[in-house]
Amino acid sequence: MKKKILFIATGGTIASTRTAEGLKPGFEGEELLKFFPEATAIADIDVFQLCHLDSTNLHPKYWTLMAQAVADNHEKYDGFVIGHGTDTLGYSSAALSLALRGIGKPVIFTGSVLPLEDPGTDAKRNFTDSVRVAASDKVKEVCVCFEHTIIKGTHLRKITNEATQVTNEKIGVYSSINLHFIGTLEIGKVIENEIYFTKNGHPKNTKLELKEKFDENTVGLVKIFPGLSSDVLDTYKDKKAVVIEGFGPGNIPFDYSHWLEKIAELSAAGIAVFVNTQCPFGEVDMSYYEVGQEAQKAGATPCYDMITETALVKLMWITGNYPDYDATQIKELFLTNLCREINRSPQ
Repeated sequence: MKKKILFIATGGTIASTRTAEGLKPGFEGEELLKFFPEATAIADIDVFQLCHLDSTNLHPKYWTLMAQAVADNHEKYDGFVIGHGTDTLGYSSAALSLALRGIGKPVIFTGSVLPLEDPGTDAKRNFTDSVRVAASDKVKEVCVCFEHTIIKGTHLRKITNEATQVTNEKIGVYSSINLHFIGTLEIGKVIENEIYFTKNGHPKNTKLELKEKFDENTVGLVKIFPGLSSDVLDTYKDKKAVVIEGFGPGNIPFDYSHWLEKIAELSAAGIAVFVNTQCPFGEVDMSYYEVGQEAQKAGATPCYDMITETALVKLMWITGNYPDYDATQIKELFLTNLCREINRSPQ
């Protein structure tokens, strides 16, 4: 008996057509299914058209709507495939990972780099692979399926883009940052990554708990560059949390401007200050250098191996669902591993 899958369509390149104004979403979800006969042969697929947008235009309101769509249909379907643009897919997949606590069913994000009309499009391959994953009983969490690879939703980062002219065959569109792949697809079969599942096991079947609120107005992000004035932190005095992308393993300068003093000021004002790394891969260890230790003494908290995209989404999620939390409570929940978003922390 075929599995029942709900395809939640949001637009993106996978649904786009070429126009005089550039690529923009043109196909509705029902129209897209006609291009994917292999996928419809694998499972019975229904369509829910959530929106029709380039993912650049998606923001926290749509994370909430996606999560609600899954929760509302949780008992009706065996799995979910979400068609999404590639640019902000990592933010959305992190958001649903947090919002759909104890999901116990596959929620598979996918999309394409090339539109359906292009001869070399990856849309058919990615969509069909995603349906295979959703119908396989091997993945029961929020993840992304792209280029025959299954990546945890909280560790996804887009590392190349459609404007790239130089090709590196070893680098795909997405990478799994600081975490092993969940699995791959080989000759149409879903292959679990033994390293991932041996360490983490399969998610236990628990009752779905929807925590779908996000408050984007409470968080800020600062990317340090050599010579940047610490006065930039004054902009975030009305926030509840700030992430600073420092150098290397979480280093913050103190030989110019007043970074340590500003961090201490924000911390004293009840604002949770976090430090992440600008490096594409690697975790934060602020104990490694003096420039990291001094920032930690001033009140900064390391993000450890949580990527910046997920850290920002998690802070929006914390402040949205727990609006009364103070800085201490925000830090405590931030450092708590809820859905494999942080794998190395003091806890």
